[in-house]
Amino acid sequence: MLPRTLVGCSTKGYLGLAETRSWAERVASGLAARGGGDGVYACVPHPLVTVLSEGFAGTGADVGVQDVSPHPRGPYTGEVSAELLAELGVRYVMVGHPERVRHVGETPELFGRKVRAAVGHGLVPILVVGEPERSAEPEPVLRAQLDAAFGGLPDDAEVVVAYEPTWAIGAAEPAPADHVLRTVGVLRTLVDERVARSRVLYGGSAGPGTFAAIARAGAGGDPRDVPDGVFLGRGGLDPDAFLATVAEVRAAVGAVV
Repeated sequence: MLPRTLVGCSTKGYLGLAETRSWAERVASGLAARGGGDGVYACVPHPLVTVLSEGFAGTGADVGVQDVSPHPRGPYTGEVSAELLAELGVRYVMVGHPERVRHVGETPELFGRKVRAAVGHGLVPILVVGEPERSAEPEPVLRAQLDAAFGGLPDDAEVVVAYEPTWAIGAAEPAPADHVLRTVGVLRTLVDERVARSRVLYGGSAGPGTFAAIARAGAGGDPRDVPDGVFLGRGGLDPDAFLATVAEVRAAVGAVV
């Protein structure tokens, strides 16, 4: 079962071996003082999975990776299969990030294959979706992305959708709270049409204060418009900032449920 709230960090390609170990240990120490790591995860490059697992041991926080192969184990040189990741104790796998499109040339069809491979081995895909340019009507873009990624999934599949509008990734500020609320509401409807078990997060220049601002803007409205948490990138590389965001999400969600 998916946690009620989720707060994650993709370390991208920023942290090396010693830095990842230090980051994980500092986060683990902070989680121990904040009620544990339920609903907390980090996505690291494949070679750092063991380091992250060791750092998070005993906290309840989960290990994730930034990519997964669409192929099974076999003659696929350089690929890391979902089966192997499951054996390593990985829970979450990222799929569909715009940087994979920009730098590697990945396609929606490939995203769908990766999602199905992950689900087939008990992993939870984190599908990153978002419109390339700010639009008052993002639904057509999001619908197409979900159709490509979630086709053919079993009814009991568990998925996470991270709304990261491309125009907000790496920007000075996250997307405006009112825009996030409207889009999350749309996303929940679209996702619920395709899978029964899901969580919807916000990412895109997120950091401490982002979720609280969204929750405040959504107070008094439909609670389903408020995301279930946030997915940080650079904003989570500082362990203290990441831990502050964990506390912020837990407090804010408790106030709007």
